[in-house]
Amino acid sequence: MPEVSDQRIQPGAGRVWWHLSRTGLLFGAAYFLTSTAPSLLPRTWYYQGLISGLCAAAGYGLGVLVAWVVRRVARLIDLRVTVGVEARHWLLVAAPVFGAVAVLGLTVANVRSQARTAAVVRLAPLDPLDWAMALALAAVVAVLFLAVARGLRGATHQLAQAAGHVLPKTIATVIAVLVVALATAWVTDSVLFHRGMQAFAGIAAQVNTAPTGRTAPTSPLRSGGPGSLEPWDSLGYQGQMFVTNAPTAAQITAATDRGAIEPIRVYAGRTGDRTVAGVADAVVAELQRTKAFNRRVLAVFTTTGTGWVDDWSAQSIEYLSNGDSAIAAMQYSYLPSAMSMMTDRDTPREAGQALFDKVYAVWRTLPADHRPQLVVGGESLGAYGGQAAFANADDMLARAQGGVWVGTPSFTDIAASLTARRNEGSPEIVPVVDAGLHIRFAASGDQLTHDSYGRDYGAWDFPRFVYAQHASDPVVWWNPALLGAEPDWLREPRGPDVNPDITWIPFVTFWQLTTDMAVGHDPPDGYGHRYGPELVPAWGSVLGGSPTDDYSRLVAGIERTVNRVE
Repeated sequence: MPEVSDQRIQPGAGRVWWHLSRTGLLFGAAYFLTSTAPSLLPRTWYYQGLISGLCAAAGYGLGVLVAWVVRRVARLIDLRVTVGVEARHWLLVAAPVFGAVAVLGLTVANVRSQARTAAVVRLAPLDPLDWAMALALAAVVAVLFLAVARGLRGATHQLAQAAGHVLPKTIATVIAVLVVALATAWVTDSVLFHRGMQAFAGIAAQVNTAPTGRTAPTSPLRSGGPGSLEPWDSLGYQGQMFVTNAPTAAQITAATDRGAIEPIRVYAGRTGDRTVAGVADAVVAELQRTKAFNRRVLAVFTTTGTGWVDDWSAQSIEYLSNGDSAIAAMQYSYLPSAMSMMTDRDTPREAGQALFDKVYAVWRTLPADHRPQLVVGGESLGAYGGQAAFANADDMLARAQGGVWVGTPSFTDIAASLTARRNEGSPEIVPVVDAGLHIRFAASGDQLTHDSYGRDYGAWDFPRFVYAQHASDPVVWWNPALLGAEPDWLREPRGPDVNPDITWIPFVTFWQLTTDMAVGHDPPDGYGHRYGPELVPAWGSVLGGSPTDDYSRLVAGIERTVNRVE
């Protein structure tokens, strides 16, 4: 039934500010309910409160706009709707009661379903006190946004009244709306967004130069150490962590019972006016200085936005190769991956291509029987950028001799093309490509030998590539395509770490995964965006071993030396 006169709730005379649109409340309640609906990962109470408050405020604003449009259209076409006195009485009494009961019931159902989400990713659910604090925070956030909106509406009315003294009422109203809208857009874009991004970038830059509490390496086999072409201070926070996180030869020997050598780690930071290509050149110079091209394994890692390298991947290579390895990485940004993923997808691709191409150019000049095994890797935004070094999957197989891509975003070109041409019947969460001949997707370490239905793969030819991805990893499944199309990973059989209650809703699911990315590292290893011991058999297979080998001692050794901080 069209709402011709959007009635207001008036708690008392003189309290005009608190008059609320019924349509706005209806939309606000709907948006609030969607904010509490289950998604891939559970949230902390304060994060849930912030999200719910923002959603409720946005829903209320949309409801007010819808009511205004309906009223204007109804007047334009002279549509009138009349309701009998008795029916109107029942509507005014029953509708609020029914609405309140529905909101309460759906909220309780969503709270229970969120507990199931927490259970499948091995996290504790929010308790009643947590939910109470989340609801209180949501109310505060919604009221603050409502206050801002009311202030803007008041400014529009005042401007329209002032302009109405010299202009026709309709024209004055249109001008007032445009002026306030443009001013709000300017403040939001130029002041809040750009200055906020500048402030965020400034904080990220400060974090990049923050002391790590570590001293420069004493080994010439690490960037920043004796004889290094890259000063210690130029490596940045993540670079310093990377070069000092490598295990010692003694630690590797203790885990392998074989005499190990000290692994090489080289890194270059994005300092001064260095271009991405210039940073890549610096990394190659470090590889040549340390004689990295003489090692058995040479790994090229594309970092995340902050310059971070997953130490589980790095140390897996070092333990598996008995230290006879070199790992190269570079920094191209200061921003966290989630922010870079939504604001700058070009620089990671440029960095991934520049570093691999420059390393490959030197590698291919070496005698064929004296080349190291050239492998590639990266996690999250690093997997996205690293795969940009190759035109397609065939090019990757031709130029690299193996690799492990961890938590690859689904919009990554090569990953998307492989998934699109997966064997019929294999699910999107663990697609089977060419019967697993060269490339295998795995949600866990034991899926390197069989598909998601338990059917064994055939021979695994070299070069070997692994795509490690969890069904509950929001970084993998975040994709603008979610706005208007249900993805296969929700339509097909789901992973055991995904709540079966999750339902695709246009726009809503995209927003849920956007918010989930901020809590991707909250679950333990094996869930969400946390990858750990499962990377050992993945790298073991890529480097020449069998996925069925016993890696327990190596996993235990890495557990003692790995750095988990991003």
